[in-house]
Amino acid sequence: MGLINRFDSIAQEQDYVRSERTVRRPALRVLTVIAGIIFLGFSLLNPLLFPADLLPLLNLVSTGMIVALAAAWYVIGTEFYLRWRWLDPLMFWLLAVCAVVLMRALAGSEAVTQTSFLVMTVINLGVIFVFAAVAFVANLRWYLVWAGVMMAIYLAFLANQPIGLIARVYMAANVAMFLSFAIFVNWSLDQRARQVFAANRALAAEQARTEELLYNVLPQAVAARLRAGEAIADSFADVTVIFADIVGFSTLAKQLSPGHLVKLLNRFFLLADRCAERHGVEKVKTIGDAYLAVSGGTASAEQGARDAINFARELIGEMRKLAAETNVDIRLRVGLHTGPVVGGVVGSSRLAYDYWGDTMNIASRIESVAHPNGIAVSSATFFQLGGGADFSEPEVLVLKGVGETEVRHLAC
Repeated sequence: MGLINRFDSIAQEQDYVRSERTVRRPALRVLTVIAGIIFLGFSLLNPLLFPADLLPLLNLVSTGMIVALAAAWYVIGTEFYLRWRWLDPLMFWLLAVCAVVLMRALAGSEAVTQTSFLVMTVINLGVIFVFAAVAFVANLRWYLVWAGVMMAIYLAFLANQPIGLIARVYMAANVAMFLSFAIFVNWSLDQRARQVFAANRALAAEQARTEELLYNVLPQAVAARLRAGEAIADSFADVTVIFADIVGFSTLAKQLSPGHLVKLLNRFFLLADRCAERHGVEKVKTIGDAYLAVSGGTASAEQGARDAINFARELIGEMRKLAAETNVDIRLRVGLHTGPVVGGVVGSSRLAYDYWGDTMNIASRIESVAHPNGIAVSSATFFQLGGGADFSEPEVLVLKGVGETEVRHLAC
């Protein structure tokens, strides 16, 4: 922003004008109401102050001012006012014309008002300049053009008056003083408003970045609850937990360079994220070379086990393609179990929405008995799926920390 306040970006300038006019619109409407009340008061006092021959013209001018202010009040409340900046000078040219007519009407009443016409001109111009300075919202250039033309007209008018040079200079100096003060007020208000707008815009951008980072680690609904100060703890009765793990990762780690290994692991997690997004599965976290996700939780779809199976099948298919592309024997085991879990956010740094419960542990144990590039599911998951001919016959396995568990296998 330079001396004549203006943003470099046209879009930002337009946003500022709309924002500032929206913010100041209520105050401007109040200002027009106050001005209308003043002119209404003048029209009521006119019969007490002026001769009868002047009353029709004075009342006509007062009525015209009230109508003009009522129209301004209405226009300021519309969408057009927010978009059309030229409405400002239009309204103030109308105000200036009405003021000139009023001053001409009062020119023959100097004996009554005890005030010369030239003095009333100075006073009225000063009031109009200051009034316009406050009311020209986010429109400094238009205000300067309007005020400059008004001042030029006044100087031309003053040059034709039958008064001495000193009187002309004195009156011109008085009007110029009002105008200088009004310009400073308008410029200062506009500059401060632009600074506030720029600061709010920067704050909004920073908040958007913060929210984006927050949404990357937390479901959107959970992030909103957390920002509201709510303690996050949820209970789910029927969630399908998915554990996907790379077969023989320790052997791969010995065969590949650290850089190659990390690159491969990153490809695996990236593929898993994409598959999870396509099937409405919620990623929970990565644990070493394992990918933990749930279906039916706080930010996942409602299909539960069906989405989990589709996710697992697609992920194994994608990993087969990756193995063929890289010539690395990389295979997955996937384990699924369905049951109750508790979800929530703990801690104050490195926030993450996590899940706990026996269901998580059982899914991890079932994954360990899955065949390479195969899926193992518990009976709970199998029955939620409604069965299926693709599954093997159930076998009862003794899982560490779980005991005897009925497991079915699904080849991919």
